[in-house]
Amino acid sequence: MTTAGVTGEVKRPVRPRRRARFFFVASAVAGFTVFAADQVGFTFSTFWEIWTNPLWEKFWPVPWDWVLDEGNVLGPLVETFQIAIVATIIGCGLALPISFAMSRLTTPNRVVYYASKAVMNVVRAVPDLFWAKLLVTAIGIGAFAGSWALSVFSLAVMVKLFSETIDAADDRPLEAARAAGGRHAPAVTTGVLPTVFPAYVAYALYVFELNIRASLVLGLVGAGGVGRVVETQRQFFRFDRILGMLLIIFAVVVAIEQISVAIRKRLV
Repeated sequence: MTTAGVTGEVKRPVRPRRRARFFFVASAVAGFTVFAADQVGFTFSTFWEIWTNPLWEKFWPVPWDWVLDEGNVLGPLVETFQIAIVATIIGCGLALPISFAMSRLTTPNRVVYYASKAVMNVVRAVPDLFWAKLLVTAIGIGAFAGSWALSVFSLAVMVKLFSETIDAADDRPLEAARAAGGRHAPAVTTGVLPTVFPAYVAYALYVFELNIRASLVLGLVGAGGVGRVVETQRQFFRFDRILGMLLIIFAVVVAIEQISVAIRKRLV
């Protein structure tokens, strides 16, 4: 019989003491945050002073007759969808073999593994906005340059996510396929791909969501889509039109996200 049973009292668990290292790390992070805020000129007064800017009056009322005109917004919005679809298909299609080459579980040899990893590290190091500027300069203003820029962006994101999923896959089917005498490519196709393909489709839908958002930013540098219209209206200080476009884009992005989440839940 325990002591608690004899006395009728239940001892509470001892609360763990916080280590000195935790307080040291927390103090260091807080101190560096204050130092960084001081260096960049951050002030809390900005949160309420920004609302006194007279430019806020230019955001309302929204000229819906102009915003809902097909030639002004709806046409470029369709072009944004086209850019995102093309970029997702190209980027995710190229990412499928590269992800298997970058995974330690399925790479054919170390040379291929380190070479593909080095190339993708360089690709990921370059921001998508820089890719758009570079391709707009090389190809010209329009949706074609935006499609290629987002294709590179999709490739970088997809390879990172999917290669890590392959690394965490069960290696027993692959070992069984190799033990049965299968070559590398057929063994990977039959032993690993079926187990990770639902995750691949889910990631592709997620990349499509990212491309819809990113295409708006890339359009600011002339890469096509509705972002180019937003930048044009900004130059003329037509913030009422910009607000209307942003509301439409917000509704479209939320709808796409909900549809994508529902599809991913069925797959994974």
